[in-house]
Amino acid sequence: MGSGSRASIPSRWTDRFEQHWLGLLFAGSAVLVTVATIVQVVHEPFRIHDDSALFQHAGWYILQGATPYVDFWDLKPPLIYAVTTVLAFLSGGNMMVLHLLSIGVAVASVVVGVTLVGLLTYRLTAHEFASFVAGATMFVVPSLYGFPAAGLRPKYLALLFGGAGLLLAVTDRPALSGAAAATSAGFWQLGGPIAALVLAIGFQRGRSRGLARTIAGGALVTVGVVAPFVAANATVPLFLETVLAPIYGVERYTVSGRLLDLVLSLGYGALLIPIGVYGWVRGIALDWRRYWWVGAGGSLYSLQIFLEMQGAIELVFPLLFLSIGVGLVIATARTPRRRSIVAGTVALLAVASLYWVGGPVTPIKTEVEETHEAVSVSNYETLPEKPDEIESMQTIYWEKRQPESCHYRLGQKQREYAQRTGGSLTQAECGRWPFEDPPREWLTDRIR
Repeated sequence: MGSGSRASIPSRWTDRFEQHWLGLLFAGSAVLVTVATIVQVVHEPFRIHDDSALFQHAGWYILQGATPYVDFWDLKPPLIYAVTTVLAFLSGGNMMVLHLLSIGVAVASVVVGVTLVGLLTYRLTAHEFASFVAGATMFVVPSLYGFPAAGLRPKYLALLFGGAGLLLAVTDRPALSGAAAATSAGFWQLGGPIAALVLAIGFQRGRSRGLARTIAGGALVTVGVVAPFVAANATVPLFLETVLAPIYGVERYTVSGRLLDLVLSLGYGALLIPIGVYGWVRGIALDWRRYWWVGAGGSLYSLQIFLEMQGAIELVFPLLFLSIGVGLVIATARTPRRRSIVAGTVALLAVASLYWVGGPVTPIKTEVEETHEAVSVSNYETLPEKPDEIESMQTIYWEKRQPESCHYRLGQKQREYAQRTGGSLTQAECGRWPFEDPPREWLTDRIR
């Protein structure tokens, strides 16, 4: 039982809140994300991010006979293409309808993902107010509700299934938790640590039986994802682009530059980090058997900034654990006043972060940008130039082009991978094995 703020709020209000907090979190999230999305779509109906254009166009392209990772290059795991292919079929080939359907899936994924963060916190704390604030804390990062208008990205679905995997793990449903966590990783490689966490939770709560059932659930999903590529003899392209390319594509950085990247991405929202970390520490100190995985997961994902950091939207998994940490701070606070202070701080950070992103440039932001420029290095030493004949992703998407080259997104990681493996950015098909040794021998040598 949670709220404990009856001294200052009429009991009928707290009673209603305790009964309906989850519905309020879901409804509030739905209103915020939907309104933010509608406003942007009405203002710029044809706006689509390059990555979203690739994923959505690929869904249509697959229906025309294209093979993922062969006819188009990408380093994201394949589940996003299963989704966009279904959406492309439902759209009847109309790219605007496909775009609107994709936006709808993005909005729904964010709303449900945020709600799951609140529900997960409640399963840990049984504290209604703490759980509501934990879910709402996700919106300290404005891109979470601002980016769905630009199209569908795998990160939204990875958050949804990652949160579901953790929730199922702590409610003793190991097979389903393993399946959900594997699905998260099937949308985005950074769902992998979630899968490791649910395995550990499954073992803690069910010993060898719980671990086995978690593995079985994850294995079933993995087989289902990989089997079509085995049948199509396309496992080599799948491995090269979703496993090897992200490793080859890790960017150069300085530690100070990457930390300032974090500040520039989060703005005033970066002040959420010490609050969330304090929640991890406090929870572990009170009951480490119950809360260990929150701190472990948060610590593990804190390393993400040194692997993948291309804006605040990349931080959905660290944000998940920080939000739970905020919930733990509130749930373990001794007085209603302290709970209110934490909740008010989170609300203030959410407003300040929005101002940081959308408001006028401030001297503080200018100083951070100048310092960042002074201490940073370029992501890669050299990169091949984009071929002139490759059209923009917007043109390819809206005009339903079928590019002659498999390289047409042409992001920095893609060009770096092509450069390091001797590939051409104008080749018709991707996914050819680039090394002298056959795949099995090459992989065996690297493992030894």
